[in-house]
Amino acid sequence: TGAGSGLGRLFALEFARRRALLVLWDINTQSNEETAGMVRHIYREMAEEAAAAAPGVAGDGEKDVLPHCNLQVYTYTCDVGKRENVYSTAERVRKEVGEVSVLVNNAGVVSGHHLLECPDELIERTMMVNCHAHFWVT
Repeated sequence: TGAGSGLGRLFALEFARRRALLVLWDINTQSNEETAGMVRHIYREMAEEAAAAAPGVAGDGEKDVLPHCNLQVYTYTCDVGKRENVYSTAERVRKEVGEVSVLVNNAGVVSGHHLLECPDELIERTMMVNCHAHFWVT
């Protein structure tokens, strides 16, 4: 979750380098798709490296064990601060991708205000995304 920027993007790119099939969620469709494009670039580079390697030649060990095929990335726009949006997106993922084996649940809101200067709506949004959403997504 929160794959469109920051730590979420960094996690996505690192998991891509480790040949993971990725399901990326973010409230921002554009930044989520940008992350997916970066992931696809990593997948293409790995495929090109694999194609360039001569079959039967010993490599660095890890690359010989892990497959290079079927690397995919799926993107979903989801507001994790809205419980029903989380539940409906999770159901779509189950139907379209399958069960999730590892969840990096890192979406978060930073208000940038001191508590006493923060409007009630922002406090509520912060609690929904930074606390409640973690239970709903899990």
